[in-house]
Amino acid sequence: MERSGARSWRLMYAGIGLVFALLLGLYFVYQIQVVALVFLLTLLLSIIVSGPVDFLERRGLGRTWGTLIVFGCLVVLFALVGLGLGSVVEEQARQLQESFPALLSSVQERIEQLQRRLNLQTGLFQPDPERLLASARGFLSGGTVYTVASVGASVANILSLGAVIFIATIYAVAWPAPLVNGFVSLFPAGWRQRVREVLGELYGTVQRWFLGQLVSMVIIGALFTVSLAIIGVPYALLLGLLSGLLAFVPYVGPLVSVVPPIMLALVSPEPLDALWVVAAYVGIQAIEGNLIQPVVMSQAVELHPAVVVFALLITGTLFGLVGVLLAVPLVASLQVLVRELWIERMDEKGEDPNPPVREEGKKGADHNFRQSVGRLGRALTAPLRRS
Repeated sequence: MERSGARSWRLMYAGIGLVFALLLGLYFVYQIQVVALVFLLTLLLSIIVSGPVDFLERRGLGRTWGTLIVFGCLVVLFALVGLGLGSVVEEQARQLQESFPALLSSVQERIEQLQRRLNLQTGLFQPDPERLLASARGFLSGGTVYTVASVGASVANILSLGAVIFIATIYAVAWPAPLVNGFVSLFPAGWRQRVREVLGELYGTVQRWFLGQLVSMVIIGALFTVSLAIIGVPYALLLGLLSGLLAFVPYVGPLVSVVPPIMLALVSPEPLDALWVVAAYVGIQAIEGNLIQPVVMSQAVELHPAVVVFALLITGTLFGLVGVLLAVPLVASLQVLVRELWIERMDEKGEDPNPPVREEGKKGADHNFRQSVGRLGRALTAPLRRS
């Protein structure tokens, strides 16, 4: 009993120490935001780009040549997309910018008309049109954008950091073994195989998350573009592209993306088109939540919505807008670490008398998922074990 009690106290102290270490790490990261952000972006891009490079390597192509081919294909792809859509999107963005003050004033008038018709003179929504127009003009003239940009770094500094991320990503993707072996060697020899397995699972989780997220963004952007074009909302291509990009940020991005189409629909000759925009938004979100996410993501990242929201808050506070983009892969990686390094150890300490009930289908899916992760981890760490 005494030995069991001492072990419980040690586990409690270890948990408290882990919490304090996490808080201390967050404080340290906050103090070196730029360095931490560059490191995280380099790590994320390296993992993403390594997917096709690994595929080419398994087909017998050298990793250096595979890296050059993948980056070359990405440059060509972006160039083709820019040539195909760039002029149209740029023209629509310019027209929307020029018409935005008038659009805002028209929306205000429509809302006031609706309030008069429905006798809703409650004062809950009585913004000053002149103030709203002045804010819009200031934003579009660049004052607000300049203020936001000036808080961070200068344009030259941003470009230099982008060059550092690009060059570091190329080297990390072309020659990953020295980096991985150097990190693994920091641990005791008996732990190194386990460290390689955890790294392999982190690697696979982030890659599957990005692939699923990319497919989801493309589908949502295409559906939204087609829906807005059918309804007759102007700038459908621009707004559809915006909705696809904002889908990268869960929960918050989709809500933001539907605001401009509703505003444009309200000032159209048929204000009831705004209801069709809302219906299209609800339908697309239903398709995304019930079809795209279960099929495409395939349990690569299974996170509770509350966890994602707090992750967005924390990373946004630490790193701003870029931190919001990094929230999901970071919290997904943290979930893998907690599961592999802590929860499994806690499960070995005894038997839960009231374990959570899980559906049989989910058990089978989890079993297949873990088998896939195991095979991926062994495949990724095979070259490292040989070295």
